[in-house]
Amino acid sequence: MKSLLAMLLAGGAIAAAQAQAPSPAPATMDALRRNFPADHGTLAASLAGKSIRETAPLVHAGMQRFLQSHRESIVAAPPATILALEARQAALLRAVERKDVQVCARVGDRGLFSTEMLPALPVAGLDEYGAALIEAARPAAGKTAAPDPNAEDLTAWIAAIEKIQPDVPVQKMLLDREFRAAATPAQLCRGAAAMHEAVAKLPQPQAERVARMLLKSSVAPDGP
Repeated sequence: MKSLLAMLLAGGAIAAAQAQAPSPAPATMDALRRNFPADHGTLAASLAGKSIRETAPLVHAGMQRFLQSHRESIVAAPPATILALEARQAALLRAVERKDVQVCARVGDRGLFSTEMLPALPVAGLDEYGAALIEAARPAAGKTAAPDPNAEDLTAWIAAIEKIQPDVPVQKMLLDREFRAAATPAQLCRGAAAMHEAVAKLPQPQAERVARMLLKSSVAPDGP
């Protein structure tokens, strides 16, 4: 009897697993289910009956909408969380660079969950990064608006970038739109990665202020 019951239970578990839509981002989807069940329900319904190839753009679009809706809450996460997210983003941009510099140049601007990222899938760590962003968005007591970096913070940050990537004129690219438009994909890609890597070279509280600025502009950029 026990063995029969075990077989029935196992069969039910297998059937349930087969009924679920495959996901290219299981960690992201699980974090969404645990922390934002309504968002998860909407996204999961859109994935039903679709293949992994079909679900990838839907998950990215869903994450982009989520990040736009919860950006302020993510940016108000505790300092340790913000710095960890920045480190993840820097590592992911370098991973994308190794796969496709052209894609890296575009996602450096548009974000790792933008449609520009899809040709580079899969990139190890992106799913976990999505889950970490969702965890950071959870409502929590004590979350406050983050202070903007001051001139001293930005000067130190630029100096750190130049040490990491001396061959890329990041400061000029940030200040001169025409110069930036003429930059090569390699310059755009490596410059973006160095901007995030430089945060780890700054002391607190400079690192936190710069990290919040970067995170706010990169997790769900506005505009084209």
